[in-house]
Parts: sequence; C-alpha cells; structure tokens
Amino acid sequence: MISYGQYLQENGHVDQGQLNETQADATKRLALVLKAAVSPEISPRVNVQADTIGDMMFSNEFKDRFAEGEPEVLIPKEESRLKTTHAKHRFGLEDGKPLPKLRTLTYAEALFEAMMHRFYQDPTMVAYGEENRDWGGAFSVYRGLTECLPYHRLFNSPISEGAIVGTAVGYALSGGRVVAELMYCDFMGRAGDEIFNQMAKWQSMSANVLQMPLVLRVSVGSKYGAQHSQDWTSLVAHMPGLKVMFPATPYDAKGMLNLALRGTDPVIFFESQRLYSEPETLVEGGVPIEYYEVEMGEPSLRRVGRDFTIVTIGATLYRALEAADELEQKYGISTEVIDARFINPLNYDKIIESVKKTGKVLLASDACERGSFLHTMASNINQLAFDYLDGPVAVVGARNWITPPAELEEAFFPQKEWIIDAIHERILPLPGHKVSTVQTATAILKRNRLGI
Repeated sequence: MISYGQYLQENGHVDQGQLNETQADATKRLALVLKAAVSPEISPRVNVQADTIGDMMFSNEFKDRFAEGEPEVLIPKEESRLKTTHAKHRFGLEDGKPLPKLRTLTYAEALFEAMMHRFYQDPTMVAYGEENRDWGGAFSVYRGLTECLPYHRLFNSPISEGAIVGTAVGYALSGGRVVAELMYCDFMGRAGDEIFNQMAKWQSMSANVLQMPLVLRVSVGSKYGAQHSQDWTSLVAHMPGLKVMFPATPYDAKGMLNLALRGTDPVIFFESQRLYSEPETLVEGGVPIEYYEVEMGEPSLRRVGRDFTIVTIGATLYRALEAADELEQKYGISTEVIDARFINPLNYDKIIESVKKTGKVLLASDACERGSFLHTMASNINQLAFDYLDGPVAVVGARNWITPPAELEEAFFPQKEWIIDAIHERILPLPGHKVSTVQTATAILKRNRLGI
C-alpha cells in the first residue's frame, strides 16, 4: 500500500519538495488553530448549564438592506400594481356586512405588498420557486412583481425542492436576502436536509459568525388530496434553529412577512390556501398601506371572553370563532379566542393569562392531531396553569388519515361542530347538547389502538 503522497509523485503531479512545503503549511495552520482553540480569551468555554448554545441559534437582528446602492427594478414603485391594491378597501366589512372581495385587499395581496416593500428596499433580495415568475406564482401572491423586477431577482426554479432550499441557504450565507417558495407544504420532505440541517443550524454552528436571512414560504393546502394538503407545522417546530410563523389574517400576513423580511434569521412562513382570497375582517381599520410589523412571538386576542378559552393555529381560527358564536348564543358561554400566529418563538403569557381567567381551554388547528404542535402547547399550558384548570386541556386536530379528496374534507379538517362536541365530551357538559361528531375518550382510545 502506498501513501497518497507517493501516488502523486509516481504519477508526476508533485515532487518531494512540494510535498514537504504542503506538509509544513498544514502543520503551521493547525498549530494556529490549536492555539486559538485552547485560548480562554479567543475561545471562551461554553457554560452548558446556561443557554449559551441556544442563544447562538438566532441572531435576532434586523436589517433594512444587506448592500448599498439602489435595487435593480424595471419600473418605479408608484407605477406598479400597488396602485391597484392601495385603492382597494383595506377592511372587508362595512356596517357589519361583507364588501365585495374583488374590491377589498386580500390575504394574498397583503403578502404582495410586503414583498414589494422589501424588494424596493434591499438590492440583494431575490425570490424564486416553481412558477414564481409566471402568472404571479401558483396562488397569485406575486402577481405584479414580474413587471417590476428583472429576471435575476425573481425567477422560476426547477421542480427540485432540495435545490430550491439548498441554493437559498448558500445565497443567504453569502450575504444576500432570499425568499424561497415550496408550492406545497407536503414537499418539505424533498428538502429535509436542506431545511433541518443547513437552514436551521448554520448560525449556531458558526457561533453567530454567519447569518441566515432566508424566508421559506410554504402553503398549507386543501382541495388537492393526500399529497398536497398537509400541515407540517409540527415537523419544523421540533427542529431547533427555525423561526416559524403562520398568519391567519391579511393584517398579520403583511405585518408578519414584513417582520420576517427585515430579520436575519431563518423563517418558515406558513400560509393557508384557504385564506389567500380572504379580506381582513378581524382587525379594525384593516390592513394599513404604510409599513408596519407584528411583534415577534406574540399571540393575538381575537375575541374577549370570560368562561372558556380557544387557542388556534392557522385557518382553524375561523371555525373557532364560529364555535364561539354558537356557544354564546345557545349556551350563554362567553368564549375567548386567541390566534397563536407564531409557533417559534411563542410568548405564552397571553395564553396563560386567559386560561387563568377561564379555567378551561381547547386548542385547534388543521394539522393531523397525532404529533401535532398543539400537544406541546397543551403540555406547557398544563404545567404553567395547572392550579387554575377546571378540566383537561383538549386538542382538536385533523383526522390521522391521509387527506381525502376535496368532497370529503369536512370529515377530515376540524369543523365548528368538532370543537363544540369536544368541549361537551371532554371539558364542560353543555345542557341539552346533541353531539354530531365522535369526540369521546372511547373514540380517542380506539383510534390510537388502530393507528388512525
């Protein structure tokens, strides 16, 4: 067996002098590295009893731009589609009645306004994904951007989720801001290493020398069956190093994307396909034209109540509000509804304050119930507010099935009736209530026994 050095010599690639020079250079470099590694001044020891490693996962910084100079654009901002969106109603109700959706700013258009702001602020910002440039993207969020931006700032990618996220990681590490899109949440699995190992971990592995200004937009679907309709919030919630956001209203869609696009940390930004066409109906005053941000990690109180608390993630907020209306009208139960909005970081103070007041809480989202992030929330609430609880913390999620076709989705995703029945069966019996869905403890045991 010959050494690699001998192999190189025998094949005429190097001589002995070059090998000696390479060996000496490597030894010199390693000596410098070793000296730095053992120096308490250069490499202070990590206190593993504190959050030193955790504190390095996020830079928690905010930058308006990553380079000087004017962003490359094709038309002035005032000539863009913003003329149309700014002219729309910013709130979807008038005298309590819905305004026409075509004349009211939607969730998708709120996201568009946030993207426009940052594209015209940061010359390094690029966005790409499958069909991002054509037709305004798969769900029209980018409609109007094609006319504003040269191709190298907004472009179509191959159908390769690993390549989309992997190149986005590389660009972000190199000092640029990037928004990458995976058309459906289900295909995050095709970019597992790129999301869970590269995107999530490089800041901490570099001891905050590197930053990761990367926003990964993913849609949570409906109507498209088993492989295009899943909510995978629990997967990314489990992985350290990722910030995770899930707005449920147009106001939050714009404000939270503004927040993500000014930050220097990796963000998984969930969006519900059910909501793209929805106007703002919950935030009084609607969606501001001016720039604004939503406070990081803070849930939003959507309805004030005194008897019961419902906490939601994503589009299930609207089913919870319907349930709260019925609980008030039929049973006289005043229900507080909280939209978590954030999955990580998440400030539990507002949620715990509500539970201490009402003593009863149910959590709901469109994610499959088994392994849902809601169970982490339930565990935290149980530990933080145990002395105030008058019953168990209940979780209502989607069924543990593959997602059925659109015609059967009401049997799969949580509905108003599920929430009310779960309250009746598990926490607070409702006088005269007749259940229409199966939410009993016996059903929970059976489904787990069968793996469904």
